[in-house]
Amino acid sequence: MHIIQAPLFDFEAFIADKSNNHLTLVLEALPAEKLLVALEKEHWTGRKGYWVRGMWACLIAGVLYGCKTRAELVRLLRRDKEMRMVCGFNKGYLPGDDALGRFLKKLVKHEALLEECFQELVERLRQLVPDFGAKLAVDSTDIKAYSNGHREKPSDPDARWGAKGAGHRVGKGNNNGDLYYWFGYKLHLVVDAVYELPVSFIVTPANESDTTNMKPLLKKAVPEESGAKPEVVIGDKGYDSQDNCRSVFQEYGAMPIIPIREKEDAQLPDICNAKGTPICSCGLAMTYWGRDGNYLKYRCPQAVGKGVCQSRFRCSTSPYGYVLKLPIMQDPRRHPPVPRETKKWKRLYKLRTAIERVNSRVKELLGLDHLTLRGIAKVTVRSLLSLLVMLAAAAGMAQRHRWQDLRVLVT
Repeated sequence: MHIIQAPLFDFEAFIADKSNNHLTLVLEALPAEKLLVALEKEHWTGRKGYWVRGMWACLIAGVLYGCKTRAELVRLLRRDKEMRMVCGFNKGYLPGDDALGRFLKKLVKHEALLEECFQELVERLRQLVPDFGAKLAVDSTDIKAYSNGHREKPSDPDARWGAKGAGHRVGKGNNNGDLYYWFGYKLHLVVDAVYELPVSFIVTPANESDTTNMKPLLKKAVPEESGAKPEVVIGDKGYDSQDNCRSVFQEYGAMPIIPIREKEDAQLPDICNAKGTPICSCGLAMTYWGRDGNYLKYRCPQAVGKGVCQSRFRCSTSPYGYVLKLPIMQDPRRHPPVPRETKKWKRLYKLRTAIERVNSRVKELLGLDHLTLRGIAKVTVRSLLSLLVMLAAAAGMAQRHRWQDLRVLVT
């Protein structure tokens, strides 16, 4: 049994350390026995019959150590004696680039078993960390295909062109200053917004909408048999729809923290403003006064000292002022359980940056920004390996009761 002795400070340091103790921790935490047994029943990989567990360890090491290609992983095996010992190889018996490629093809056939590993790690973290999965954030990120999308027949037939409004990426291969274009795929993720760890994922061609993938993602993130109950689901404007907001609130009992698209043709003048706050008869936005069950309570702004009524007629003769109760069920998109103009909504929405950091780590540190694979099946399996490494590192430390390290691993 190998146990990491040195303390960990953050995920970037965990990856940068290149310690084989880290590789041992990840391999021990991965619940891959069912997958490995299934692979061992098949014909061996390569003429020399490379053993399955060693090949599996090599692929995990390549992800953990940020190898951009299989050739780079082979070179690392040749020069790192300790890593060879962890993987179970000697220098004269190392698999080559082709053997690793064939083993990856075998993994593609067992994608369902890989997903079982992912779900088991998520469930293990739910048991080890009581509040894991309470605050969820959802988003997608681009995965560039290993193919030229401008050709009449690209070498990757599953890849598609995608576009996102991303002003901070202006000038990166696009002609429109408001959009970022890429040829490839999308990785749709649900992450825990506190611990910054993945909870569910879907890989699609790049032209698929974020909005339509929110419900399938949540169904995978919160399976009925798990008994998990998220408190909050956070997303950007790309997930703004009546269907998504109603699903989050009614099916999962969670608060949808999603900005509304403030379109002019969708406004309700003299009824509510662009963010859904009702308008008093004096023309001022009413003041949110708390939630009463499935109703939002609003009061006259003048009665609470938030403005001066300019109307000739008082909205109420009561000194308490006019009170309006709005049923959330009627329109959870326009009138969510936490109104968008409250401090609580703004505080919760700030947690959305957690998924941006997860996207960055999966792509830059765990290799999804440098794929040399073609086809959605291989891209999905390679994405799974990166997510498994991230989850296994956290689960391994949680199992060793290194709670402080688990938290700062991802901050």
